[in-house]
Amino acid sequence: MEGACVIITGGASGIGRAIVDAVVAHGGKAIVWDINAAQLAECAARHGAAVHTAQVNVADHRAVTAAAARLGTDYARPTHLVNNAGIIGKVMPLAEMDPEEVDRVLSVNLKSALYCMRAFLTHRAPHPHAAIVNLSSIAARTGGMPGNALYATTKGAIASLTRAAAKELAPEVRVNALAPGIIDTPIQADSLGDTSKLQEIAKAIPLRRVGLAAEVAEAALWLLSGASAYVTASMIDVAGGR
Repeated sequence: MEGACVIITGGASGIGRAIVDAVVAHGGKAIVWDINAAQLAECAARHGAAVHTAQVNVADHRAVTAAAARLGTDYARPTHLVNNAGIIGKVMPLAEMDPEEVDRVLSVNLKSALYCMRAFLTHRAPHPHAAIVNLSSIAARTGGMPGNALYATTKGAIASLTRAAAKELAPEVRVNALAPGIIDTPIQADSLGDTSKLQEIAKAIPLRRVGLAAEVAEAALWLLSGASAYVTASMIDVAGGR
């Protein structure tokens, strides 16, 4: 990742934090956009000059546009992008779907990726291995848990966006997606409401355990690097065979 500068949305916690750590550990720089000020401050303290943090609501196109306009002035221009920001949302049967929650999940999980792609493409610096990595989910294929149809729908849309963008942006920028399964992160624990449920779920996973954020980060790092120079429009599962 030498010479790379990666925008990572939702990069202050969970999978995003692990990706920031991996990028910096391999010689890259990271631009971390998140809404959690305290976690952003911790990220800045942990990595120093290797990161630039900004409190950005990526679901708001005006906030993304304003943050992107400062790139190249406040910090280096980006060469890569990881669209990681996302939420699971409330568990809702289809017959009881809350329109406001629909808008919220669509904005955070899908619209943010579109806004950040536009910002990145407008302000990016040239790089021989320029790449975008989107975070989808195996829910895009399986439909996810009962009551999480909205989440699964947004992740299916991310998969389609990845393939469409890969065609449009080739050969200058490669675009791929990761499809995590059950990963041991705070957002997953909050969704389940009981961390002991993770161990029950693990019994149904071929590798007999839930995944780690660092394992998703390893896959992201590979997709961002020259090692994957002939890989685009692909979706890679990080799900233990689930």
